[in-house]
Amino acid sequence: MSAAIRYAAAALFAAVLAPAGAQGFTPETTLKRMFALEGNSPYPSPYAGTLDFSAFKSKYASPNGHGYRNELKVTDRERLSVSDTREHFAARITATLPNVAKTIVAQYHVEGLDTILKVYVQDTSDSQGLDGKTGNGVFDILVRILGVDGKEATTALGTVRSGESFDLDIVFNAGEAQVTARTATSGTLKTPLTRIKPDTRKIYFKFGDYLQARDPVTGEHTISPEKWEAYYRQNHIDSSQVRFSQTIFERNGVQP
Repeated sequence: MSAAIRYAAAALFAAVLAPAGAQGFTPETTLKRMFALEGNSPYPSPYAGTLDFSAFKSKYASPNGHGYRNELKVTDRERLSVSDTREHFAARITATLPNVAKTIVAQYHVEGLDTILKVYVQDTSDSQGLDGKTGNGVFDILVRILGVDGKEATTALGTVRSGESFDLDIVFNAGEAQVTARTATSGTLKTPLTRIKPDTRKIYFKFGDYLQARDPVTGEHTISPEKWEAYYRQNHIDSSQVRFSQTIFERNGVQP
């Protein structure tokens, strides 16, 4: 299949599924069947498509993690291969974070430690962000996708301030991925349609609040919760909340 035909097929797939906001939201029973929970329950009562995550309150520490988490992840029994995964996720995201904070709000993992797609909200230095500065209260939305060449490509999808909302849309279609964000300041921006490196292992989707931390002395990644705590204190990170509203998760064009 030519690249042009693949692009057209994936674009059609995205167009059929979006915009998610017009389609309501995925029921709580579906999410609880498809996803396992890490950290505190994000479901309010009554549930109407909105979930509230806080890694800082949950303090869930996973092995090999780089900060506390509060996430939902596709359960072991529901995981599929790269070529079999045809999923769509969409939500309006409101991240309420202190300056200098950096969190991953959505990601695709290969079983193991490899990540093939990550969506960050960050007020940290990064030359690939539209703002790219640390601690000024402007949070970059960045997406990193691992392509067939084994290299991560980064795309900036806008900026928000703490408490402002943006719309996120992720389509993963049999090994091709595209992420779209809409913000008040930058309008609608999207990543290139990206072919993921083939892999025989299963993959799974996660979303929530994965509050990043480093060794406060060396600046390197660390799996030590004690060093995460020191990093948060050093950078005055004393809270986190990531709200997902109008939350949609679909497989093969329908809610599973």
